[in-house]
Amino acid sequence: MSETIYQFKVTLKEIYPPIWRRFQVRSDITFCELHKTLQVVMGWWNCHLHLFQVDALTITDKKTLAEWSEDGTPDHVIQLDKIVKQEDTTFTYEYDFGDSWEHELVLEAILPVDETAVYPCCLAGERACPPEDCGGPWGYKLFLEALQNPEHEEHSNYLTWVGGAFDSEAFDLDHVTRQLREGVYWQGEMVAPPLTSTQTFTPQGQWFWDSIPEHIQAKIISTVWCPHCGDATTIVNFKGNIKQGDLLLRGECIRCGGFVTRLIEGS
Repeated sequence: MSETIYQFKVTLKEIYPPIWRRFQVRSDITFCELHKTLQVVMGWWNCHLHLFQVDALTITDKKTLAEWSEDGTPDHVIQLDKIVKQEDTTFTYEYDFGDSWEHELVLEAILPVDETAVYPCCLAGERACPPEDCGGPWGYKLFLEALQNPEHEEHSNYLTWVGGAFDSEAFDLDHVTRQLREGVYWQGEMVAPPLTSTQTFTPQGQWFWDSIPEHIQAKIISTVWCPHCGDATTIVNFKGNIKQGDLLLRGECIRCGGFVTRLIEGS
């Protein structure tokens, strides 16, 4: 595990006043893990394609490579500190190619590990993340104008769409911290796993786990039976190994900390 921490500032482009977050991650995470962290700290729901652009290098996930373009490198095999090596390095993260939300990431500092900290962690931020599918920076501007004007023809429709209220100036650091530790849920389904949880696999176990689509991975780890709580739970800090062709996960219940297991049958 890395003894070095990267501190980033991420800013959503073409939005004023800026929407930004400051966060820290271990330097040896993959770009896939960086993507998941960005989704949580920004407030997105991980329901669209994405890519990173670091100079001439395009880094993205297997789904984007299959559906959008073969011109790229899979994000789950590239370690962050193998590509981003110096402070003040700047690169781009694009989320949702329809709305085209472009984020600027700046590596503000390279720091030693704080043994009292839990990574990834969000340190600060300002302003709320725009709603998904609102039309990108231009659509978001129109959305806010409609919300602020009760006479606007789209006012009631937008208000209903966002559940009755939307505060563009709000940012809840404690809420982001809870989501990093407990995962993000929408309509009872996990859309982002607990990112502060550790996952350790044997080589064969890692291959098995990587072959499972991310949304299925999320369902697996969030529906583990805990005999101590007597209910379904999320498994955290787990290890995975192959047992007679199946993948066995062994870890802790996110609620009580008790020992839990999950067996995933091989095909």
